[in-house]
Amino acid sequence: MPSASRKSARSRKRTGRAAADEGKVRKEFWLDPEALAEAQAFLGTATERETVEVALELVAFRRDLASGVRALRDMALTRID
Repeated sequence: MPSASRKSARSRKRTGRAAADEGKVRKEFWLDPEALAEAQAFLGTATERETVEVALELVAFRRDLASGVRALRDMALTRID
């Protein structure tokens, strides 16, 4: 059973790295360093971790974009000007 001091430490507001990691999971991957460096340069990210996170966000954005295009595909559009 956790002591009172541990419990209060957990209930305090988290700051710094601990706050940045909240809601995330630790994973270990073997990645091609050249591909990672190329992606980092293209995305303009500061760290390899940020590069992977932005790349994953782009995948989700691509999925949302494709979903939107499919929804618009069968709509009858008219000009408004």
